[in-house]
Amino acid sequence: MDMQIVEQLEKTHLLVWNEKDRAKRDSQMSTIYAERIRMYDKEFILNGRKEVSDFIDKLFVGDPNFQFDAAKPMEPVQDGIRFAWIIKTGGQVLTGMDFFVLEEGQVAHLYVFMDPVGKP
Repeated sequence: MDMQIVEQLEKTHLLVWNEKDRAKRDSQMSTIYAERIRMYDKEFILNGRKEVSDFIDKLFVGDPNFQFDAAKPMEPVQDGIRFAWIIKTGGQVLTGMDFFVLEEGQVAHLYVFMDPVGKP
């Protein structure tokens, strides 16, 4: 996989998950996420960019100190990319990993794995 694509995905993914302005976020999302992206969490599945952006909105409302950062650089394998992350909030630090599946140059599937609290 082209490392420029990986680097751009990492940069934009971080921007998307830290952007509080909905219009800016949605514009950024359209450059890396397929319109019909599916985001998989242990508890739920989100369908499409709108549902993902709605979810991000809820994170900011629930915690205005929410900050999403890379724990390590993205690691590509074929059409997949693994991304270890860290979330800093007003109350705690969370860690986990995203796994992206790309189709036609955009993220079609995003699997989210969150580490148990207190066990990075």
